[in-house]
Amino acid sequence: MATYLKEAIDKAERDDADEKVRTMVEEILADIEARGDIAVRELSEKFDNWSPEDFRLSEREIESA
Repeated sequence: MATYLKEAIDKAERDDADEKVRTMVEEILADIEARGDIAVRELSEKFDNWSPEDFRLSEREIESA
């Protein structure tokens, strides 16, 4: 007999979660459009704890990536 570690949520819950994600992404994109680099820096600090002096990569950094 199979043992389930995790079961799928029902369609209504999935649709609700999808809508919440969609709304959050739309808000983030609108904020970036309105405030530009300031919003990007805040998001980088919030999600990655990363706030470099400049977000633009040098040619050397691009090459090494």
